[in-house]
Amino acid sequence: MLKTLSLHNLGSARGAPLATSRASRKLAEPLGEQQGPREHCPLGYRGPGQSGDGSPRADNISLILLSSREPSVATVSAGMPRRRPLQVEFNDVSLTVGKTPILNRLTGSCRPGEVLAIMGPSGSGKTSLLNTISGRLRATSGTITIGGEPLSKRHKRHMCYVLQQDVFFTDLTLRQTLMYTALLRLPDSMPYQEKMNHVDHILDILDLKRCQDTIIGNMLKRGLSGGEKKRANIACELLTNPSIMLLDEPTSGLDSSTAYNLITTLKQFAEKENKTVILTLHQPSSQIFYMLDSLLLLCNGQNAYFGDTRKVVEHFSRIGLPIAPHYNPADFILEVVKGSPEVQERVIQGANCPERGTTFNLSQNITIQTSPSIHSLYSKYLSLQDGHTTTGVEGEECPWDEDCNCQDQGYHAKCPAEVSVTITGSKKETSVFTKMGEEEDSGRSSWSEETESEASASSSSSEEYVDRQWPTSFLTQFKVLTQRNFCVARPFILSRLHWIQTLGLALIAGLLWFQAPRTEEALHDIQGWMFFSTTYWMLFMLFAALQSFPSEREVIMKERASGSYRVSAYYLAKMVGELPLTFTLPTFYMLISYPMMGGTHVLTFIKHLIVLLLNTLVAQSMGLLIGAICMDLQVGITVSALFTLFSQLFGGYLANKIPPWLSWAKYLSMVHYAFQNMNIIEFSDGTPVSCSLENSRFKSCGFNKSYIEVSEILDERGQTLPLWLNTTILIMFMLSARLLTYLMLRFLHRLK
Repeated sequence: MLKTLSLHNLGSARGAPLATSRASRKLAEPLGEQQGPREHCPLGYRGPGQSGDGSPRADNISLILLSSREPSVATVSAGMPRRRPLQVEFNDVSLTVGKTPILNRLTGSCRPGEVLAIMGPSGSGKTSLLNTISGRLRATSGTITIGGEPLSKRHKRHMCYVLQQDVFFTDLTLRQTLMYTALLRLPDSMPYQEKMNHVDHILDILDLKRCQDTIIGNMLKRGLSGGEKKRANIACELLTNPSIMLLDEPTSGLDSSTAYNLITTLKQFAEKENKTVILTLHQPSSQIFYMLDSLLLLCNGQNAYFGDTRKVVEHFSRIGLPIAPHYNPADFILEVVKGSPEVQERVIQGANCPERGTTFNLSQNITIQTSPSIHSLYSKYLSLQDGHTTTGVEGEECPWDEDCNCQDQGYHAKCPAEVSVTITGSKKETSVFTKMGEEEDSGRSSWSEETESEASASSSSSEEYVDRQWPTSFLTQFKVLTQRNFCVARPFILSRLHWIQTLGLALIAGLLWFQAPRTEEALHDIQGWMFFSTTYWMLFMLFAALQSFPSEREVIMKERASGSYRVSAYYLAKMVGELPLTFTLPTFYMLISYPMMGGTHVLTFIKHLIVLLLNTLVAQSMGLLIGAICMDLQVGITVSALFTLFSQLFGGYLANKIPPWLSWAKYLSMVHYAFQNMNIIEFSDGTPVSCSLENSRFKSCGFNKSYIEVSEILDERGQTLPLWLNTTILIMFMLSARLLTYLMLRFLHRLK
């Protein structure tokens, strides 16, 4: 018995008539009834219980298909300034890094309302092309235009770039991350409550409401899942309502259902908001593949195909590489471009040289290297070619249309109206019709006409804050970044382990020097407590600050690339935001250790605390400077170890007698000045130190005096500077290091 199933266009999700646009159909359907595209097969897409024409099926054949919720993004830009749609075009773009060619004369474009996928094997240049389009890499040759204008720095504020790696501050919650992004990147003219409403709206759109209070997390801290992080990454960029979205491998690491939902959201965002979406994909499912409007396939940095996604099957058939039935075209074309040099040459020639009238003999023996199962399936398909007739048959040449220019117009040849495949089994033969969709079913026609008129009417308001150098004022950036830096640094600086460590050392120091007597014999012990306190907090703060910039580098580089804020605002906010955290633990240490050591004067305690806190600020400044210069943490640790050891050795306690030719080195030691100040304060304002009863080494004790002169105690440690001068030098140390750190961030690590 022979059954014939006539099926509709592969791009139609429900077997609806082709004349109906996809965009209008999705808007008209209730959300719960929408169904995503099915896995590709030559039989086309069928609704449950229906044949290809929408009538009930007479046979028992059924397809179990997964349908997913398609979130609506029809109002993603509600309350936001409307931005005019922008088309992205790149022509003959080449990129060479050093002497290595990465991209070779790539041409393509993406219009508003479309989703362009850049595909290719690993190392084919997908991310490099995306970086070039975004302006992060400068093309060696060729042109890139945004909205008809050459790419410039100003255009970066019209686009967003979603990195493949989900880069966040791991200790912030999802809502905090979006809140700070909104406050930094949305204009000052927008009220605070409106910004928060927009954050809530984005959370709803991307189905992130239930995890908004979960921390981002990392490998050591449990937080958001991989799919949630990916959607959070996109949410941060959607907040600004960009005209152009660039996404690098948005589906990597996601399961098929999550990946499908994500691409569905991006597709709807492009169509309903008239946005330009360009993304790189590695190995999409056929559901995702046929959701894309156009495809740019790369092979070793060269153009292997550019045009309508639905024309891929027809194109590869024309060049003698027909795709097997029941096989994902995305998988097949990736296998092809990873094939032998002969296959790659054929594909590249077919993509770039059709205007020359290039012909291919379909009888040529081309071996496509695939897995055994794929090769078996492909062989079976070729064995069925006896009953299969296309424009090119075995032994004949398949000529190209000499008037076709693939680089300028894409591939617009119509697909075969009918492909007949005979399947033997259970006395059933099925004739399959795989007519491709018509041009008017792109889902863009009615929308484009409507939005273009609206965009032209509101273009001035849409660019109100986009063309400004910064979306927010310096004061706004400073306030928001100060609050964020406080929240980011607090879990690290005031971690439970640091509290335990500080408490333990304070108790140990207090017990070791417990109620040290104020005698000449115990003088060295009292000075030992001062030196230990000074050096310990120097080490603690310097190495804590050393990790600051390297750990935040990726986040800061991402935000700077998007033009979120000034470097000066970030740096000043970091200094101010972390200031109370920097003071907390040393103060806690002094409150325990100093009274146990025997200190009783409140004023002396306050002065000691001020000197210790100033010393920690200097140490933190040096750590920030080393961290800014040495972004490699291992190099930074080595440099810091040398600096801290140098400061301790010349601090004035470990070595009293320094060789004359090295005496200058003590003036480069921050410990030297802090230790001197603590000696001056303790012995000038604290309890006097009594002379030894026998053989005192101090001259003042030989004149029937009971207490040692302060000047003699200070002179014993070498030449002593006054308190005000030591303090001034420490402040100059701090200001100089912080200024140099800013210059390093501003110029050494500036965006190219």
